[in-house]
Amino acid sequence: MTAILILSAAFFAAPSEIVCFDMQQCLAELPDDSVLRYDAVKLVASLQGIVNRDEPRLVIRFLNGPGPEGAISIDDYWLAHMQKDWLNDVPVRRMASLDDLLAHFTAEVRGVVVWDPEVVATANAAATICGVEGWLPVRADSALYARIVDGGPHLPVKLSLVDKFDGARSGSPKCDAYLWAKEEYLDKGRCNPELMAYYIDAYSQQPDKPGFHYHDLHNATLANHDYYIANRAFFFDLGPWADEVPVDDPGQPMGTDHDTLIALLRSQYEQNQGKAFTTVGGFVPWNLKYTNHGPAGGTHEPVPTEWEYAAILSAHNAIMDADALGLSCMTNASTYMHYPLKPRYEQNPRPEPQPLKDKTYVLVYMGDYDSAAWLSTHIPSVWDDPVRGEFPIAWAFNPNLAARAPYVFDYIYATKSGNDWFIAGDSGAGYLNPNLLTGDRLGSGLPDALDLWVKHNRAWYQRFEYSITGFVINGFHGDMPLRVQEAYAHFSPDGVGMQLGFEKPLVNGTPFVRHVSDIYPKRDNLAATAAEMARFAKPEKPQFLIYRMILQRPETLKGVYDHLRRDFPAENWEICDPYTFFDLYERFLQN
Repeated sequence: MTAILILSAAFFAAPSEIVCFDMQQCLAELPDDSVLRYDAVKLVASLQGIVNRDEPRLVIRFLNGPGPEGAISIDDYWLAHMQKDWLNDVPVRRMASLDDLLAHFTAEVRGVVVWDPEVVATANAAATICGVEGWLPVRADSALYARIVDGGPHLPVKLSLVDKFDGARSGSPKCDAYLWAKEEYLDKGRCNPELMAYYIDAYSQQPDKPGFHYHDLHNATLANHDYYIANRAFFFDLGPWADEVPVDDPGQPMGTDHDTLIALLRSQYEQNQGKAFTTVGGFVPWNLKYTNHGPAGGTHEPVPTEWEYAAILSAHNAIMDADALGLSCMTNASTYMHYPLKPRYEQNPRPEPQPLKDKTYVLVYMGDYDSAAWLSTHIPSVWDDPVRGEFPIAWAFNPNLAARAPYVFDYIYATKSGNDWFIAGDSGAGYLNPNLLTGDRLGSGLPDALDLWVKHNRAWYQRFEYSITGFVINGFHGDMPLRVQEAYAHFSPDGVGMQLGFEKPLVNGTPFVRHVSDIYPKRDNLAATAAEMARFAKPEKPQFLIYRMILQRPETLKGVYDHLRRDFPAENWEICDPYTFFDLYERFLQN
């Protein structure tokens, strides 16, 4: 397991006090200066990572999201849950002033690192430095600089990155900043050898660039920084394509971003000596860079860009915790990473075997939860839906997300119904392309990592009693060969759902089946959704169909099920829990 991972409850003591900082109120009371507001969120998230490193001391109120009956404060929701047990006797001190916050944590605030708005990659380099050195990030010549360096607490400037990078090394000031940070912090072993952070730099802070959007502080993913700073992760934002110049650095030689990304991942591999997978938080900022979407200015589609990035990670023993656009913001992970998970959790008792009949057996994969941000934000909506428990659901919650969101896993196991089942999502305990763990590995030169992948998954699966992998993605890299199937049979013995094909449908007793389609229900026309699903049914029975749905509520799924049975009765639908589905499919294959 990863070095940042979970200890048992015996290692934790409740803090003496929690500060709850109302970031929403703070932003509302700041001057109408979007630069200052961006800088304030970046500063507070960085401070949070520093002060929460050893114990939970600071939470923020910042994020709203979907609840069962409308929008709620996600931060209030989770703090209330924490106060029911773990933090039940801990006093909460509330504040909303930046000056008060810095004064309260004056012992931890030792100085600042100044980043250069002319080379916005230095905003990410500063985040790396914050985690290693414990300094706060401040933009040069900004209102915040004037407020806390020139005035207020008069924080000393420990390091300035201004005018430090001109492209003399790589032809790219952007990549020079990352290569310098690599040599100073990554190569010297000062960063976490099993954790990195891929979050957009301050590109959105340039009003002359396409996609300028100061207002969207949630999708700027600044609040996500706290966890990675607390755990000394290396931050970066680089394009994965070798065949195009990125829109944020049009003067660089072709492929410089790509080559720099490879250099970072290679150094990270050398730090952990190939003995562990690196978790990389974040996602390709496809709405602004590296794709052909809107202002991003590239030539590649968003999904292929995701897959190219995933492939590069896979070839370098790295997995994705994929904070993708929309639900990309995650607050308070550095606080709640201290939540005392139990050493083991148990799922429901396995259902009794059913007789195999001439039916259309259906499994709906309820995803995509390969991101702790998506999981933490969406639980109030999907899990607190009053319809949950009326029929079987296969919740595809990747177990490795417990590193950043342990509180979610404790909550769902404590409140699951007899119809709630947990399976792994995208590729297992982490999103990668398993085909790239063997062979040439995109020319990376790294040795085979398939046995390491088995070991990594076994640890996570055993902790949460997983034995089914709902969706394995291989992107551009073809059907799964027998050797990789055999590896999955070691840790996912009860079944594997596939994006692409495979060599054999049954391997050492483990059934493999390909998804038939992604389904996107329209809540105002569930009959049409059922009709779309029914198109995949065939006259021959029994048949086994896996559909993938993303961020859907049980209420919606129930409506779809009702329409399937009422509108298409000839198909003889049977909605299955994942264990029954794969058990019946295995017996079908054996016969």
